[in-house]
Amino acid sequence: MSGQSPVGTGHARLRDIAVMAVFLLLLMAALGVVLVQAWPPAPEAAPDGGTRAPAETVRVHLLGWDPRISRETSLFVIVAAAGAIGATVHALRSLYWYVGNRSLRRSWLLMYLFLPFIGAAFGLMVYLVLRGGLTAPAGTAADLNPYGITAVAALVGLFSRETAEKLRAVFATLLSPPQPGRDQALRPQIDAVEPASGAVGRLVTVRGVGLGAASSVRFGAADAPATDVTDTGLRVVVPPGATSGRLVVTTPGGSAVSPAEFTVE
Repeated sequence: MSGQSPVGTGHARLRDIAVMAVFLLLLMAALGVVLVQAWPPAPEAAPDGGTRAPAETVRVHLLGWDPRISRETSLFVIVAAAGAIGATVHALRSLYWYVGNRSLRRSWLLMYLFLPFIGAAFGLMVYLVLRGGLTAPAGTAADLNPYGITAVAALVGLFSRETAEKLRAVFATLLSPPQPGRDQALRPQIDAVEPASGAVGRLVTVRGVGLGAASSVRFGAADAPATDVTDTGLRVVVPPGATSGRLVVTTPGGSAVSPAEFTVE
């Protein structure tokens, strides 16, 4: 009998989970080393009792490689590392939760593999937004508190999905998107209704142009919400109380009437 036995499949899944868990733990340890090594030095005390400006370069020690990087570059490195660490913590927490509840699928392992990279990318994007002064006053690298930006990057990596939703909401408001229907070049028009008749509960397809912002369709005195709306068509279910007659599609740019009557059976 060909094929892999359930026992063999279970062992393979456990092996893959164990490999992924070890990979995430090793990755988090490596990221912690990078974070510590790239950490910018604190300002030194000056002889007059004040503080000197922080050093402009940082010496990094990584497996025999000792590059000297600027303070600006070190901030980019620690932000990316912190974002990846936050995402790795999220991946490990999710992994043990789903394994403990016996609901983990092997197809999800690829998501856990990419989460640290996504967290690092989100951390860098939020850092660029902050440094660019889009949401807060901008400053130089010497003015920044590395603990603050590291904490923000780690939280961004830990809650990457929530960060993406918040950024989308913020910039949707900032960029002032046009109201639905205001950018339509064509007035709404119905070309065809398929089928031409149907009973209550029947799915009807309306085809035409300028229908991208359609909200409802009127069957005599009864209205039904439009679904699967595109600029060239929509779908609607014949509502209770519908009567035979021409369909009327309502959009912010006006109403469109079907060229032929729809018969309610």
